[in-house]
Amino acid sequence: MAIRKFISAALVAGTVVTAGLASAGSASALTADCQGGQVCLYYNSSAHGYGAVYIETTSIENYAGLTFKAGKNGSAGAGVAVKNNAAAVDNHWYGTFNVFYNSGWDCSVACQPIPMNTHRDLNAQLKNNNASGELVGP
Repeated sequence: MAIRKFISAALVAGTVVTAGLASAGSASALTADCQGGQVCLYYNSSAHGYGAVYIETTSIENYAGLTFKAGKNGSAGAGVAVKNNAAAVDNHWYGTFNVFYNSGWDCSVACQPIPMNTHRDLNAQLKNNNASGELVGP
């Protein structure tokens, strides 16, 4: 009798752990395009599944001429210009990533810092109004 209770408890615990791992896996899959040392700009916000991605590994003074590419979160926005079309950022770089409304890292209108190892939807001033991005050392 004790063995049956133990086995039943173990099966329930295993199911709970498995369900928790499955949930964690799907949450991290949303931003799986980005790896260490990279910043990912996404065409869509988190509420819309992120879509196409632009992977950045250096500061960009002007996003003109750069385009989103299909990634692990889908192809919505693939081929669209990065400049003035980003909705979310995933920062896996080793410091803060700053998004700017203007080219040339000019914060006179608006800018938004994205801390290391975080994901943020861009604020109302910067969503679809991003012109440059800057990696700031740790």
